This record gives sequence, C-alpha cells and structure tokens, in this order.
Amino acid sequence: MIGFINVNKPQGISSAGVVGRIKHNFKLDKIGHMGTLDPLACGVLPIAVGKATRLFDYFLNKQKTYMVEAEFGYETPSLDLGTEVDKTTTIIPSYKEICDTTSKFLGVIKQLPPIYSAKNINGEKAYNLARKGQNIQLKPVDVEIFRFECLEDLGENKFKFLIECSSGTYVRSLIRDLAYNLNSLATVTFLQRAKTGAFDINNSVNLDDLLKSNINDYIVPIEKVFSNYQIIDVNETDFFKLKNGLTIDSSVDDKNIFIRYKTSILGIADAINGKLKLKTYLYDEEDI
Repeated sequence: MIGFINVNKPQGISSAGVVGRIKHNFKLDKIGHMGTLDPLACGVLPIAVGKATRLFDYFLNKQKTYMVEAEFGYETPSLDLGTEVDKTTTIIPSYKEICDTTSKFLGVIKQLPPIYSAKNINGEKAYNLARKGQNIQLKPVDVEIFRFECLEDLGENKFKFLIECSSGTYVRSLIRDLAYNLNSLATVTFLQRAKTGAFDINNSVNLDDLLKSNINDYIVPIEKVFSNYQIIDVNETDFFKLKNGLTIDSSVDDKNIFIRYKTSILGIADAINGKLKLKTYLYDEEDI
C-alpha cells in the first residue's frame, strides 16, 4: 500500500497521536504525517502510507491556507490557549484598523517563531524547553505571506482571519506581530489548516470516520497529489535498469518526473542532459 490520506485532524490530539491511532487501527508498518499541526489546531493533516513517507522533502515548499480566530487584549507565552495569560492591554483595535494593517505583512517577512514551537534546539523541541522554564533564544526566519485578510468582527474583541502563506510560517507569531503593530496584544483562540498543497479540508476525512472505514477507500495516489509532475512510462528493460541504479536515455530534460511501469510508480527521477536516473525509490514488489 502506498499513497496519502487527507485527514481532518481534530483538536486535542497531536499529529503524532493521529499517526499512532491510524497505525494501530490498520496495523501499518510505514506511516507518517506531512507537516505538524499543534494539538490545539485542527484541519488538514496529510498522512503518508508506505513508501510515500519518503516524499516528505517534496512537501517543504507547499503553500498553506489557514482559518484563524484571535482575541485581542491579552497574550499567553504559547500565543494560544495552551498556556495562561501573562500580558494584558486595554488597547483594542477596530475592525477597520486591523484590515488596514494586515497588508503590511504581505510578501517576504522576517518572523520570530514562538518559544512554544517544534523548533529543534540542540536536539530538543523548543516547547519542551519552554515548559521547563528555560530561557530560549530563537532566530528570525524568512517566510512569505500571500494573503492576510480580516474576514469578520466576531464581537467581544475577537476577529476571524484568512491566511495564505509559505511552509514554515507560524500563524500564532503572525497574529502576535499584527497586534504589536497596532500597539495591542492578541492570542489565537482557533486555528484550522484549510489547505496544504493538493490537500483541501473539503476533501478530507474525519479521523473517527476513517478508523471505522476501509482505509483503501481513502488512499490518494501519489501522482494525484503531485499532479504537476509529468509521468513517463517505461518498458520492462528500462524498469530494471532504473531499479538497479542505472540511467536510461531521455528525450526530455526536467526534474521531478514520475516513472511508471505498467500501473505502478517506480519512483521520482531527474532527466539531465538526455539521461534519466531515479532519485527517490517508491516501488513495492506487491504493487505489480
């Protein structure tokens, strides 16, 4: 079995916890998630099954869409409801002020990750160090914001946002920085990942529904997820050459090409100077 499952992760469980439940329920050997969601966050969590777990690096530059709700007037160390309030303010911006300010964050910006994040510091997660009360110094990172809109004034100092951004963006930090720019404070109260790459919340399956179903009904083929990659079909001779690390002649020069033999994907290859060579092996003997 190879492919992806578009899981709608519920709040209150970690991404690793979702993987663990699916792995145990369906007795799978190879399984992993493609991009962490915090336990308090919900939404699209792509799960890779079988050798699709080898494609993590191909997800690194995927654009993501989030639906966010934030409350102004206070801040927590984790920038969400996972920790207690430690800062407050009486300055609450208006809906118009917020709408006029979000555009300042469009494009490539520098962003300081929250101390309660999965950033690695000397081999340990930043959030673990933060919970131990250690002083954490994180470095700013470059991220790109494609869309940042305040959609609605929800009342009681709460506002709803739509954010489209690059991988590596911390939505909690973006809301924090928006509030700082307005001389205020804000904390994320709801966070849903609505889309990441080819995975959309509208085509996702709830975790509990998945666990009661036939997993094969929800497996998405890898070539459908990476639909922008071209597919080259090979014959049996070229199949065995590529499988054994050899090159074959190619009439195209391109990177990230799916190689297909019969109905199964052998892997992803690069074609350079008329020679095509496999770089990521995805084939299972049971597939053919």
